[in-house]
Amino acid sequence: MRDFFEYRQGTGFLYGMDPLSKIILLVLLWVIVLYSSLLPLLFFTLSISFIAFYSGLGDRLRKQTRFFILYMFPFILLFQLFFHQSFTGEGNMSLFFFNPSFSLEGFVAGLEVGLRIYCLLSTSILFIASTNPLELVSRVSGFGLLGLRVPDSVLFFIVFLNRSTALIYSDLEQIMEAQKARGFSLREASFRDKITGYAALLIPLFTISLERAVNQAIALELKGFGSRLRDGKYKD
Repeated sequence: MRDFFEYRQGTGFLYGMDPLSKIILLVLLWVIVLYSSLLPLLFFTLSISFIAFYSGLGDRLRKQTRFFILYMFPFILLFQLFFHQSFTGEGNMSLFFFNPSFSLEGFVAGLEVGLRIYCLLSTSILFIASTNPLELVSRVSGFGLLGLRVPDSVLFFIVFLNRSTALIYSDLEQIMEAQKARGFSLREASFRDKITGYAALLIPLFTISLERAVNQAIALELKGFGSRLRDGKYKD
């Protein structure tokens, strides 16, 4: 799972693209996906799969698709299938906000939401997998428009986000392995046990991520990150 969000050198269509061009296309695709209906989403899904296999990233996309179908898509579809009318205000209103009721509109909405999340997740993974972080920072730092340049804090955020995502999934993988060693496997659990199993995953993951964030914030503060003072000067 950790290799989903790690760059590995390769050759292919996506590897040969300019990093800055990939960022622009990625943002445009995200905007289009968020406002697309079911048929365009199906087209984008097939296009992403074709580009991934053409770029030599088919194996990574296949693993990510399997993870999404097993652990994410069923819950998205079921939630929209039974609770879609609770959010749209359709149907009989009750004191209980979540009024479960099956509807065809909810099924279609579940497919659309699931495909949107899949497209966003897949394109993000393909971007990270095919883009060298150092080349990305070098390309973005050299980009200027009307005398304006990208701030150093934005460049740091790009590298930090790339690295942190891989660390989070590495922690999640270690937690799942630890639970498996204790006799619990989320993949083989029943539907009810999976719901409680997600809580057992998210709580330690949140704790570890929060502890790492605090340590990183302290380290950045000690190194003077964000200080307005230039090198060679100090403040009494």
